[in-house]
Amino acid sequence: MNRKVLSITGVVLVCLALVVVSGGRRLLADVQGGGGVPGLISYQGFLADGNGDPVADGSYPMNFAIYDAGSGGALIWAETHSSVTVGGGFFAVMLGSGSCTNGCPLAAGTFAAASRYLQVSADTGSGMTTFPRQRLASAPYALQAEQAATSPWDGLMGVPAGFADGVDDDTLGALTCSLNQIPKWNGSAWVCAADEVGGGAGYHNVITVAASGGDFTSVAAALSSITDNSSTNRYLVQVMPGVYTETDLVVVKEYVHVRGSGPNATVITSNRSGGTPANGAATVDLLDNGRISNITVRNTGAGTFGIALYSAETTRTAVVDNVVAEAIGAGGTGHYAAYWNDAEAIIRNSTLRATGATGFGTAVNAAFGSVNIGGGFPQALIENSILIGGANTLENCTDNSGTGFGMQLSNSTPLVRSSYICGGHRGIALYTNGNPQIQNSSVKVSSTGSAFLFEISASGSISVANSGISYIGNKFTGAGTGLRCVHNYDLGTWAALSNGTTVAAACN
Repeated sequence: MNRKVLSITGVVLVCLALVVVSGGRRLLADVQGGGGVPGLISYQGFLADGNGDPVADGSYPMNFAIYDAGSGGALIWAETHSSVTVGGGFFAVMLGSGSCTNGCPLAAGTFAAASRYLQVSADTGSGMTTFPRQRLASAPYALQAEQAATSPWDGLMGVPAGFADGVDDDTLGALTCSLNQIPKWNGSAWVCAADEVGGGAGYHNVITVAASGGDFTSVAAALSSITDNSSTNRYLVQVMPGVYTETDLVVVKEYVHVRGSGPNATVITSNRSGGTPANGAATVDLLDNGRISNITVRNTGAGTFGIALYSAETTRTAVVDNVVAEAIGAGGTGHYAAYWNDAEAIIRNSTLRATGATGFGTAVNAAFGSVNIGGGFPQALIENSILIGGANTLENCTDNSGTGFGMQLSNSTPLVRSSYICGGHRGIALYTNGNPQIQNSSVKVSSTGSAFLFEISASGSISVANSGISYIGNKFTGAGTGLRCVHNYDLGTWAALSNGTTVAAACN
């Protein structure tokens, strides 16, 4: 039998599932049980065949061991995991949660010496393959914090045990720190310094979602379990690599941060759809003061409407950062990568794309949709992002079905900076009122005959400044008259386009 050579790439992500160090400060998990620190280390990896391609999705036996040398040496600790879920090559396990066979349990004594090496073995059907050992760095030694449990000082950060971040007028000896400050050692004395994690107030609870070994296997279930979130009791929901198929709405609640392991590693997907563009048709609902980052959010619904990210009546305290949002179901008449209903949430460093809805001139595949049906003009902020409506191609977003919109807006005034917008049918369509502003960006529309770069159907206006523009003959359609262009250029020829404040003169 020919046996493929396997390869593995892995990293120890988080030590002590319930006491986590992140961004230079401690995170306290209310779900911690008992008086001791659990002997758990979160490990994620990528399992590939000899060609570098991910192994087939499935569950595989894996063994883990810790030695005192890079080769040979003494075995310190070992355990087996009979079934580790692998999706797209990615997997995540909690070391210390398997069947321990040597040096049990995983604890402070496991790391009593300076050199420790992790060895991983996996069986994908042709017998167990053992991979080169990886040296463990300082993070696992946080297990030694258990020995500081009787000390009045926090062994992780040197902060008094139980010091309440985010609470006004806490005192360390003679030092009194105000709201959103914590005591830090500057090398010679304790001083009050800004707490820069979690919007200035830090995380007080950590929940882990993983295919195995986490607190939950469902992102929706993890968020549903949170009932005491507040400005002084914030949550981090860390989602390990894998594909999480959800049937219930994933609600990112106030003062909760859902953080994946990277858009290529962590995917939340659903086929939810509905008869109206609301959260019933969405995969994720982002509430005010919520945050989602480092993750892919996908909607494959084939019903009338399918939405990846939905947000309603939020301010700029709600944040989307480093997210790939996809509404890509085959069928339906309305797909939105992000749909903001009277919302001003921030989108940064993200990719929004929508495709799959059918019906020439009537269906919508919009990267970003924003509406306000109760009056007012919500001012969402989009920065350093890619918005593709129509075919899923970056350069021309070709769309022969007449459905693709980079942005579809109504009574809305988003501000877009340093981003790329491309629509197969319309680059930017503004219905009713509003004044979307595009700065230092690129705006394109496909070359199909019915495609227009801008559509303004009522009394609103679109303002574009210091940006690149690309259209083939069709710049504008609609009954509106407001189009403001200042210091723009042709993306193909780099020639300057005309300044102006009317559709007749602007951006020619």
